[in-house]
Amino acid sequence: MSDEDLIGYLFDLLSPEDRATVAARLESDPTVVARLDALRVAAAPVLATAEAEREDPPEPRSGLALRAIAKVAQYVVEHEPRAPEPDRSEPTVAAFLREFTSDGPTDFEPGTRANVPGAPPRAAPPVSDGPDPQPGRRFRPDLIVAAGIAFLAFGLISSGIAKARQQQRVYACQNSLRTLHTGLAGYADAKEGRYPQIETASTAGTFATELTDQGHLPAGYRPGCPASANYVAYTYTLGFRDLPSGELLGLRRPDAAAPVSEHDLMPISADFPTTSASPGVGPVSSHAARMNVLFVGGNVRLTTSPFVGPGGDDIYRNLYGAVGAGANRTDAVLGRPGDRP
Repeated sequence: MSDEDLIGYLFDLLSPEDRATVAARLESDPTVVARLDALRVAAAPVLATAEAEREDPPEPRSGLALRAIAKVAQYVVEHEPRAPEPDRSEPTVAAFLREFTSDGPTDFEPGTRANVPGAPPRAAPPVSDGPDPQPGRRFRPDLIVAAGIAFLAFGLISSGIAKARQQQRVYACQNSLRTLHTGLAGYADAKEGRYPQIETASTAGTFATELTDQGHLPAGYRPGCPASANYVAYTYTLGFRDLPSGELLGLRRPDAAAPVSEHDLMPISADFPTTSASPGVGPVSSHAARMNVLFVGGNVRLTTSPFVGPGGDDIYRNLYGAVGAGANRTDAVLGRPGDRP
């Protein structure tokens, strides 16, 4: 395992497949864990800056969009092809005489101009109410084109900035969920593979307090979307009922050697549900029609559908359509901070 891979893991620059490979190596090789800790200490100032920018994305400089639009409009005006200007060195009278007196006029007829023998009649100029306006006062098409491009550019820039900010919020929340998974994994190591369990008298929001009290979350970490202006917490598993006893049980870390165990695709935490997926009244996802879902294997998935549990079940309702503990081990149900099993 190279230092480049570990640095990419620290700064979340790896693909999901490479990140999973590094995570698996960290679980099995203490020397790699020690190297990662050393790199984390060395890169602490950079990591702190990156985390601060995720939580409070820097705003673009004031007037940047308008300055860019002005540059585009100026370029169009300066480089738009124009008709050549007449040669001002030749007097107007001389040009007139040169054009119309090559063979001399004969007679004039209404609607013609200086009939020349052997040439077709030339149409008289249209009637005008006065002299042509000065060139500087004309309604210039090139300015209309420039203005149209400017408005189009402004719309594209505004849309691009909005999409970039939304995507940055999604990435920030995904990184926060990965940090949460690290804390859950540390808790499971100390609790014989068990994740924090929500008891009957407790609510889903208490899991973060337990992780913090046990020292498995970084100082100042909040289990929610750090890019949101308001504090938005995550949902957490409400556990399931063991059959046939009906005992309430929590999730465990996947263990291939155990006779019965959760698998990597069991959801354990996620954003609040979207408006369309929301069970009842309560806060909804800060990402409009999308949600980030954390699975016990450490993967984070952005989805628009709540049907991403094992077998395609709804992760915010149990098999009975209610917010509560799952009906069995494979029935994944995530509750908001105030929900109970």
